[in-house]
Amino acid sequence: MFPPMFDGIRSFIAELIGSDGERPFDENDYRMAAAAVLVHVADADGAIDALERARLQAMLSDKFDLSPGDASRMIAQAELSEAEAVDLDHFVAVLRRALDDGGRLKLVEMAWDIVYADGAPLEVEDSVVARVAQMLGVSDGDLATLRSVGQPGLASSVRRS
Repeated sequence: MFPPMFDGIRSFIAELIGSDGERPFDENDYRMAAAAVLVHVADADGAIDALERARLQAMLSDKFDLSPGDASRMIAQAELSEAEAVDLDHFVAVLRRALDDGGRLKLVEMAWDIVYADGAPLEVEDSVVARVAQMLGVSDGDLATLRSVGQPGLASSVRRS
């Protein structure tokens, strides 16, 4: 299904989540869908750095009442699921069914939190969060408000890549 060059990373992630292909979190669980979307956001600039990963793990632990180990396993599974996905449509569909407007706003707020974990967002990160918000049905006005709440001191700056 995937080119051989991806076998190593697939094996590493499968080992990290503690299984041979078995995934501990249901792919239709809104928490898993949220984690996959947040992994996509964190990886928008081409890599999930240590600050983004730490923030993502803390966020998933806190918001979804997971142990740090379970949050790490969820991130590993989300990375695998997101890498296998053609696009975000499946994840967003799960989220749209599971979350009310307030929950969708909270997810966009979480996305901004991830983007700001390593400083001012790159233009590509800004665009990815805007696209996720649009797919979730979050208005441009709410998106702008959530962006400014995410990091008031950096809200008007966007780094160019």
